[in-house]
Amino acid sequence: LELEELNLLLKELYKSTRTYRAGLLAEFMSLNGCRIGEAVAIERHNYRRESRELDIHGTLDSIDRNAKKELTKTISSYRTTNLTNREIEIIDEFIKLNELATSTNPELYDTDYIFLNNHGKPIQRNAFNITLQKANQRLDKPINKPLSSHIFRHTLISMLAEKNVPVKAIMARVGHKDSNTTMQIYTHVTKSMKSNIENILDTIANSRK
Repeated sequence: LELEELNLLLKELYKSTRTYRAGLLAEFMSLNGCRIGEAVAIERHNYRRESRELDIHGTLDSIDRNAKKELTKTISSYRTTNLTNREIEIIDEFIKLNELATSTNPELYDTDYIFLNNHGKPIQRNAFNITLQKANQRLDKPINKPLSSHIFRHTLISMLAEKNVPVKAIMARVGHKDSNTTMQIYTHVTKSMKSNIENILDTIANSRK
């Protein structure tokens, strides 16, 4: 997603309490680069606010009450990421929302998972994707791209590539095993950036006159 597209989609998701949590999760993934299975597997003990660190040590695709964490996709996916201010705000907000929901609804079961839906269960991939697509349809000009949870991971890689962040650093952030996947996105972005080179060089040349 382009930054403008991401902002429009998030704005639409944040409009309603029904989709607000999906908006928070979407924004979080666009900053962290984690897969949705990794995000919903995050538990409170994985979050260290004081040191601004988050352990991504598992994946969870089920919304079953008895669902258990599974190992991450690859060994390199088992990682610890440094948190931005906004990521910390989102996690803290989710924790507060969960605590409020539990205190007002005794039927909700206690869980250490953070990214929960309005029913107190880990957000499900399919439901999340449907929420994204419906939000997109409500936009004045819907985004002409296939929307799913994975697009936020690609969005982060693209944005970091545009800022000339080294491939190795991006790989460490998103937990890629090798550079092939990262480079596919990185190369696409840098190719599009080449169209601006002539303008940049013209500006430099004109500054000498």
